[in-house]
Amino acid sequence: MSEEEIDRKIAVIFATDVVGYSKHMEADESGTIKSLRACEKILTELFAKHKGRLFNTGGDSFLAEFPSAVSAVECAVEFQKSIKEKNLAEDGSIKLEFRIGINSGDVVKQKDNLLGDGVNKAARLEALAQTGGITISKAIHDFVRGKTKYEFNDLGVQKVKQNEFHAFDLLLEPNHKRKIKKVSKIHRYLALSAVVCISVIITSIVTGTLFQNNKIDGESDLPINSIDSSLPTMLVYPFENLTPSDDGANLSTAITESMISSLSRYNGLSVLSSSTSTVAKTKKLTDLSIQQLYNADFIIRGSIQSVLNQSRIQMQLTDLSLNKVVWTDTVDFAPEEIFEVQDRIGDKILAHLQINAVAGSEAKSWAAKYGNSERLTLFLNSRDEWFKFTPDAYENHSNIIKQLEEQLGENSPVLYNIKGWNLFLKMAVGKSTDLEKDRAELLELAELDVAENNDVTAFNLRALVEFRVGSKDCETSKRFARKAADLGATVDTYVVSGSIWVECGDLKQGTEYFEKALRLQPNDNGWNLTKRLVPMYYLQDEFDKIDKLVEPQIDAVDIPAEMLAFYALSKLRDGNEEIAREIFQKAKSLGITKKSLERVHRNSEKTAEFISSLSELGDIN
Repeated sequence: MSEEEIDRKIAVIFATDVVGYSKHMEADESGTIKSLRACEKILTELFAKHKGRLFNTGGDSFLAEFPSAVSAVECAVEFQKSIKEKNLAEDGSIKLEFRIGINSGDVVKQKDNLLGDGVNKAARLEALAQTGGITISKAIHDFVRGKTKYEFNDLGVQKVKQNEFHAFDLLLEPNHKRKIKKVSKIHRYLALSAVVCISVIITSIVTGTLFQNNKIDGESDLPINSIDSSLPTMLVYPFENLTPSDDGANLSTAITESMISSLSRYNGLSVLSSSTSTVAKTKKLTDLSIQQLYNADFIIRGSIQSVLNQSRIQMQLTDLSLNKVVWTDTVDFAPEEIFEVQDRIGDKILAHLQINAVAGSEAKSWAAKYGNSERLTLFLNSRDEWFKFTPDAYENHSNIIKQLEEQLGENSPVLYNIKGWNLFLKMAVGKSTDLEKDRAELLELAELDVAENNDVTAFNLRALVEFRVGSKDCETSKRFARKAADLGATVDTYVVSGSIWVECGDLKQGTEYFEKALRLQPNDNGWNLTKRLVPMYYLQDEFDKIDKLVEPQIDAVDIPAEMLAFYALSKLRDGNEEIAREIFQKAKSLGITKKSLERVHRNSEKTAEFISSLSELGDIN
């Protein structure tokens, strides 16, 4: 389509979605759907009252166009007040809360839908809003100031993903002003001067090409938006029925729903709801629209066809960061194998996602070892808990092991490895009541794992156990680590090797190991790798590398406080004291402590130096 043919206009865009919708669905699916329908009814009535037009919905999210800024703001205020009243009046039911963003800007008409920067910024403003709140752009503020009775809180210039804009909170209660970090002049200068560099790094982190010189075929030259958390997001597009019968349609629906349910069990992956998938199909959304509207990283598409007593499912996985199909597969099955084939499909997709987006090539052996999608998912969830390295995570990790014991048997050799890591975590987070007993059991499990399984995961565990609770001899520990590497270079191999080499005094080699791990695990669930690399870069005065790791994720809600502390130190060393103090205060608000810093770098002398340097910015407990 030529530029002349594109139908553009200026529009007022209203964006809203449910806060914590997935958690509500997990807790009470039917109750959540019922409550959402009631809220949607309120919203629809208010749209009609204020002459708004709903042009897109993602199940729990809604996009509407309004004829004026005043009418959009009035509608937003009435809706938030109505939802608050509804929640106060109802006992025991699911109480949904919403965020709202409003923007005025240029949009592109595509039949009944609207696309473009004006819509995207409304969505970014919604993401910035507080629970139960309304955040508007400066354009909207300038339109409605003096024309409504409401007060506003100037948030200044904000950065959400790659977008910078001037934002305002509408104060439903005049005294409830929040303080939120403004993008400083220095931040804006850095963003402008390093935009090309940052876009390359973001692309590299998402696609797994960080620290590689070769460019992946088909890689987009456009900057890729940073993500709000470390979880990759997937949309399962409704499977196409190629069999002209009701049975075929029912089967395609069942496969789609089953796949969403199966993949949703893995906590390291965010899977969009079936209602969102249906909307994407109904609205015939393009891949780009799905990426922009839902912040999706992957799309699964497929078809099912039945002929006589044989059925075939064809699938493909699209990586939206690369804008290309990265995996395809075909599964043939008889009608009586439908339940079995659903698990097989889940296995294939989950394992492939692990290979490409989460954990590296090790996933193939994990899938073979655990046998089916349910057990593989339990194991992957246990890894996510382990990397959190907290007492609560230990309890969750232990509960997952109990579930695996019920399926595989209490003495299954498959569980030697995961039980060993569990004991390691138990001692590390202070849950052990008998350290000597746990240490002896851990050594025994590590040796049994090597003797029985003799694989890369076994030698990874053996190397770290030897270094932490065994001989603590560097050369012996390195020997086990090298054996693991000989069997296959995995994320865990590089993490274990990196830990050993760093603590044995070879900071440069240890850093290289962690960089290799990050290349295999670009999404870095749990921030395990980036949290380790940042202090290593600090010790080597590589502040530019710290910027590249931290800056794209600076506003992520789950960013570790320790990363921010070292980022603050790097800014202080660079002479940017004002920025350093801002970042340090954010680290304090997220719970930075001396003890948490010790876990990042085990060298007590270096940790003392870190804490001493941080004292220039403020006190920590």
